[in-house]
Amino acid sequence: MNLFINKIKKYIKTFNLFKNGERILIGLSGGLDSVALLETLLLIKNEYNFQIFASHYDHKIRKDSYKDVIFVYKLCKEKNIPLFCSFASVPAYAKREKISLEMAGRELRYNLWYFLAKKYNFQKIVLAHHLDDLTEEIFMRLIKGTGKRGLAGIPIKRDLIVRPFLFVTKDEIRKFALERNLTWREDYTNQDIRFMRNKIRHILIPFLEQKFNKNIKKTIGKTALVLAEEEEFIEELAKNEFEKLKFYSENELNLDLSKLKKLHPSLRKRIYFLALKEIEVPLFRITYTHIESIENLIIKEKKGPVYLPGDFLVYKEPSSLRFSKKVFTFPYFEIIIDSEGEYILPTNQTLKVFLTSLEKPFQTPNRMIFSGEKLSFPFIVRKRKPGDRIFFKHLGHKKLKKFFSEKKIPSSLREKILIFEHKNEIIGIWNLYVHPDYIPDKHCNKIVVIEVL
Repeated sequence: MNLFINKIKKYIKTFNLFKNGERILIGLSGGLDSVALLETLLLIKNEYNFQIFASHYDHKIRKDSYKDVIFVYKLCKEKNIPLFCSFASVPAYAKREKISLEMAGRELRYNLWYFLAKKYNFQKIVLAHHLDDLTEEIFMRLIKGTGKRGLAGIPIKRDLIVRPFLFVTKDEIRKFALERNLTWREDYTNQDIRFMRNKIRHILIPFLEQKFNKNIKKTIGKTALVLAEEEEFIEELAKNEFEKLKFYSENELNLDLSKLKKLHPSLRKRIYFLALKEIEVPLFRITYTHIESIENLIIKEKKGPVYLPGDFLVYKEPSSLRFSKKVFTFPYFEIIIDSEGEYILPTNQTLKVFLTSLEKPFQTPNRMIFSGEKLSFPFIVRKRKPGDRIFFKHLGHKKLKKFFSEKKIPSSLREKILIFEHKNEIIGIWNLYVHPDYIPDKHCNKIVVIEVL
């Protein structure tokens, strides 16, 4: 056990993963890896003066996934760890967005983690990826096609994300967990070889270990580490150039075209990634083809636009390359919510409404809560309209348009934001505002929960 813990502490020091006294959020699925990670963090907690919080995401893929929620809840209660739980139908999201189950789950999880980090001031998001995951990811990228950036695999540290287990194997983690008498949940979908990652895990890697190199995971880990160090250097160069090139016009990101053309193509492509990240394009969905299409705007003198996932586009103007959000205009709508149940909205969203008596249901990216003592059926969900005003206890009423401007909500997104109205008063704006009279307090025995599926 001490050997394993010392190894993790060495990686923490080498890669400067934590600072003293940080508030950290662990992604806790209830599986072996995340349970072992929680145990590790608890063992070194006093040394680093951590404040540990946990987050669990129920993907609604397996029928028994609710058992994971129960397991994680009991574990966190036993360890005295505050827990955030959220859920969504990953299959439904994948179908709507026309992406794979794996990509859909990944997007939803990361969206939740960053939402929680911003709202509750977490300095680090700690994930349990290990050397086996790194090896699988590199093979996945090789098979699908990737560049040097992709061959570096999963980074041990990026933005708020840190992965202390990245250079230890699954077997090492299992040995540690057994020594600590830990229990965990098994996900049977990890055995389903219909999925590419599971084919790599259960067929390709064992074959390579048996026939070519029994230490292939560690070999690939060393290679990835070398590439990651080079990546870090190149990334810094790209960031410096990006800051010189970028400017905003009409609230949209632009890159100076004449300066951009003078750069090496490989550096330009790095800058495209940084630009996409800045305007919050879902980078998980960005492929080699997308980046090459943007590059063709430069080298083939095309005007574009290049359409990107998440309703973004890139096109060329006389003196700049512009990164923009497509504006969609939905017709005005009002839906009457007259009982508990599910409602299909014109925005291609499904709204689920139910009552609960839970003491403290959490508000999450896909959930809003209101006092059931104040909010009664029927109420209305609708699109915004001219003249909308919202009430603040000490400020009185404020125009919704001004509120959106103060919150820096892009015009393209305002069309999609749901407005909740009760008795001719706006009582909620999706994930932005709840009327002060409708906020549940400690005396509230009934909660109205609204979720977007």
